[in-house]
Amino acid sequence: MAGRLQNLTPAGLADGAGIWVNMWHYPEGDLDAYCSRLRANGVRNIFIQTSRSNTPTLVHPELLGPLVEACHRSNIRLIAWSFGELGNPAADADKLIAAARFQSQHGHRLDGIAGNLEKNLDPTRVAEYSKHLRQALGPSYPMIAVVYSPLNRAPQVARIPWKLLAEYWDVIAPMTYWGGKYQKLDAYTYTTQTIQQVRKLTGRPDVEIHVIGDGMGTTTEDLQSFLSACQASEATSASLYPNHVPTAEQLAALGRYRDYFPSNSRFRLAAFRELSRAGVLSSPPEGDPAQPISRAEFYRLVARQLFMRNPAADLSVGQALDILSNAGVLPETAEGAAPEQALAEPVDSTEALSLIASAVEFQSGAGAHVGRARPRARRRADRWLVQPARAEASQLQPEQPKQVDYLDAAQMVLQARAGLR
Repeated sequence: MAGRLQNLTPAGLADGAGIWVNMWHYPEGDLDAYCSRLRANGVRNIFIQTSRSNTPTLVHPELLGPLVEACHRSNIRLIAWSFGELGNPAADADKLIAAARFQSQHGHRLDGIAGNLEKNLDPTRVAEYSKHLRQALGPSYPMIAVVYSPLNRAPQVARIPWKLLAEYWDVIAPMTYWGGKYQKLDAYTYTTQTIQQVRKLTGRPDVEIHVIGDGMGTTTEDLQSFLSACQASEATSASLYPNHVPTAEQLAALGRYRDYFPSNSRFRLAAFRELSRAGVLSSPPEGDPAQPISRAEFYRLVARQLFMRNPAADLSVGQALDILSNAGVLPETAEGAAPEQALAEPVDSTEALSLIASAVEFQSGAGAHVGRARPRARRRADRWLVQPARAEASQLQPEQPKQVDYLDAAQMVLQARAGLR
């Protein structure tokens, strides 16, 4: 099971912060020092422009090889990006294919490609471009689609074929430039609404979103608001497009990336995707996995994953409560609580972690197997749902309990089930 869990997050866009470099500002000189400085400031991905529609296939092949080797020595991913005008979609795609197949003197390859799509966003052209890339590079090669934020009021935005992009590309990377030409919103609002709209327009709550932040003339406060919005909206990862090169202020902000992003964000998304596609976890409200999961849905998920041989089998909330109550793992509540209201409320991390710990203890301590619960004394129906005291001892408990969202829940139960194997 452990190996299968690792396979949920195949090679792709690395967790961690990133910066974007255009073709006029390739780093030169001491590349190891350049990469070490970025690494020390939290940067884990460099997006390097290798072409555009009106350039040679690779604009700086003599610099690309030494750069990818220096990046890999610092454990940084180097991802090629190209501005494709899609006047000739196949020709534009071929330039990124060449970047993907490029090898340095010592055999190092780039770690992925990113297609920058801002012009000729007719679905037919985008489909030709996307299919050509995917057919040439194969189903597992990491491909990132760089597009406008849905909030951008540029006329091309209305033509973006969101569902098509989600079909062919592994990651959607909206350019979330809150200080843009057509519309100005604060960084937090612009970022949260961008993430929500990408999920809505793709029709994919499990779409991987890498948010490109506005690094052009923005303040430290803007960047903190941007990262806070990514955290609240459960973006998978983020980067900055700086004006030419990142400033010390921008690098300092990226250095606090881990204060906002979990270290396993891609695993969490993959866990949510697996459980959703297997029919074990219902679709979140408004298709947004950053929404809090209700106590009823969380209890149903725990019962399915930790007590049933076939987690995808139909299971009502009442049946889930019976399973958990018979196992003696439901928390108790104060007298007079209304179960219907309590079930509709969000579950917090203290209660959720304690419930899972009790379920795992029950299954493993009793020598039982998943799907074969050992009955215990049933608790009174009016005394379930209070936070149990032993949750305070959990090493995983945050300082302040947070409402559990769908990504939290997927991670918790999938790891717990793996521990019972």
